[in-house]
Amino acid sequence: MRAFRGTRLRKSIVVASPSGQSLCGSLMKRWFRADQRTKSGIKDAKEDRDALRRFTSGRWLWREQEQLACRYVRFELRALLDIAASFLGAQFCTRVLKLAEGQYNKVFLLTMNDGRECIAKLPNPNAGRPHFTTASEVATMDFLRNVLELPVPQVYAWSSRAAENPVGAEFILMEKQPGVMLSDVWDSLKGKSRAQLVLQVVDLEKTLAATKFTGYGALYYKKDSPPSRAATAPLYVDSNRKTLPSDKFVIGPTNHRAFFDFGRGSLDIDRGPWTSATELVTAVANREIATTRKGLKYPLMPEGLFRGPRQYQPNTAKKLATLNNYLRVAASTLPENPTSHASVLWHGDLNLQNIFVDPAEPTRITGIIDWQSTSLSPLFTQVTRPAFLEYNGPLPESLDKVPLPVNFDSLSPADQRDAKALHQAQTLHNLYLARSLQVNPAVFDAIQGHRTLRHQVSVLPGLTIMDYEPCLADFLRDVQKQWPDIVGRGPDGALLVSCPLQFSVDEVRALERDAELWARGVALMEEFISDTGCFKHWDGRVSVQDYELSRKQLDDGVERFLRREARSDEKRREWLEVLPFVD
Repeated sequence: MRAFRGTRLRKSIVVASPSGQSLCGSLMKRWFRADQRTKSGIKDAKEDRDALRRFTSGRWLWREQEQLACRYVRFELRALLDIAASFLGAQFCTRVLKLAEGQYNKVFLLTMNDGRECIAKLPNPNAGRPHFTTASEVATMDFLRNVLELPVPQVYAWSSRAAENPVGAEFILMEKQPGVMLSDVWDSLKGKSRAQLVLQVVDLEKTLAATKFTGYGALYYKKDSPPSRAATAPLYVDSNRKTLPSDKFVIGPTNHRAFFDFGRGSLDIDRGPWTSATELVTAVANREIATTRKGLKYPLMPEGLFRGPRQYQPNTAKKLATLNNYLRVAASTLPENPTSHASVLWHGDLNLQNIFVDPAEPTRITGIIDWQSTSLSPLFTQVTRPAFLEYNGPLPESLDKVPLPVNFDSLSPADQRDAKALHQAQTLHNLYLARSLQVNPAVFDAIQGHRTLRHQVSVLPGLTIMDYEPCLADFLRDVQKQWPDIVGRGPDGALLVSCPLQFSVDEVRALERDAELWARGVALMEEFISDTGCFKHWDGRVSVQDYELSRKQLDDGVERFLRREARSDEKRREWLEVLPFVD
């Protein structure tokens, strides 16, 4: 594996025309993947090549031009294909397929004249900080594959410097992951087969949790570490609890998108690397302070409908006061279990499309993809139930065997199907937790700790841009009340550390009022979503086929909302100014 450092490029390429005939440098075949795979021929090369650069897998109900712009990647296709052929030792590329189009990357399957295939991945402008995001992803995949021996694709060639390569964009060429996406077979798998996959995921997470690093940030090769701040050598503890040095990798600044999205990439803030969990959570709070002072706003789908008439009114003063109060207690309110502070690599989105399995033996995982922006962060901020186990419905009250409803036999066939689906989802949820408790207790404890005050007060500061400050303020009041239990008392009964938080009667009333209004705004948003029925994605993205209908549903829903909530023309204008769904 090595970064692209220049190679002799072939002057001829052959790509597949819509009819399947080979044409030299003219037509290509375009494939997209949304909910299902489709094919579409292109009339001419110019249109076709521009389609490869654009986001073509859906549309947005609001802020569409902005969304499309941050997903447009200008690159030289001929150079990319020639580099791929050169590194694979082929004569030329015969076919380009545009694969699953996610939020942050363009991904193509390239087929060579000798039948060999590889994946080309080009980050969108919204993927993260130039150079660092790609450089860290490659180093992370190398570490996972060759040090931890996890099923991660091999990288063939890459460049994190767009201006220094003939493609004109950052890129990674990697092996095509063997197998098929779990999403292709999940619905056909029985309960026992799904359970086997859950157990394999727990084993993978066990390896990750057992590999602890000496710092927090992101993983890089030494040559790619930033010169502005000394990166730390990633001494890490393996599964045998042996501390190992590294002469290849270093811990550098974070690539977590929360430090770059929504205009925060231009802020002069601390992005690490850090040496302790306290340093990290302090940097997160200071990041949100800088975000607030800069007046940056969360532009996507909010948690609630705030800022409207008679609703919660976020403002700079409230956000800064809450964040500064948090900083006064941050060091004392980290999760109590120190094992959850450990710096680990983690996959934050184990959905059905990021897990590959053997089609002949679909209970065997063959690969895990999408390690972009993977960070070295405390275990308590990383772990959660894997995305492929998410479901709509209540969580089981215990880890005991999940029963079917007592009235199951009297339910209609449709209700019985729903009950069985919920029963299996809850059973897999319990299996994941029970197996984690058995072989990966640190992960189990961290997940269980999500319900605690210490966890909540440690992670909520990072959501201030999304107007979560009333929730954080509410938890900080609880911190004040529980301070003796948090810091403890000495032999004389005196507090080991006096509580730095004090709230006057008027402040408490104001905080309680804000919390009430915040909850009302969340309920109003839930009502709005249920009424419109148009939302398919958290940022307003819908399929091309659904766009017209969803657009009408949204417009009609906004009009019904205004008739309910706006009691005058003035209130209507006020709502129209703050509704995030109205461009």
